[in-house]
Amino acid sequence: MRTRMRAAALFSPLALGIVVVGPAPMAVAAEVGPLHVITCSWDKNVGTPWAPNSVTVKGFVRVRCTDKLDEANTQARIQIYDRSWKDRGDPIVSHNKGPVIQVNDDTLKRPGTWKYRTKGTHFGQHGNIWSLPTYYSPVRTLTRVH
Repeated sequence: MRTRMRAAALFSPLALGIVVVGPAPMAVAAEVGPLHVITCSWDKNVGTPWAPNSVTVKGFVRVRCTDKLDEANTQARIQIYDRSWKDRGDPIVSHNKGPVIQVNDDTLKRPGTWKYRTKGTHFGQHGNIWSLPTYYSPVRTLTRVH
């Protein structure tokens, strides 16, 4: 019996220097680790519309992020007040990924005296997708002579 135990010990995988490894952990290399946290916010009280000339109104919105995003969609649009806020002209969309994203918009002023503001929307992605609440700039009254 001792002979068998010695023979079994001599030919055991450990005695021969063979290391038997179980199955590799599942998808360790393929898993995406947690991405670092990026936060974005609107620059407050910026983008108040102004008139660079007698017929145009300009405004902008600005988003600041703690780092560059993977994807971004930031939009600026001038609005006019006519019993309610209405979009004026075409929106300007930027896919700039930051960390500072400024989007400028301009459109023609309506003849007469009107209130204007700049509206901003922002969607970002860094691992997951999020959106900021809609931003509205301070209001300015501008006049266009007929």
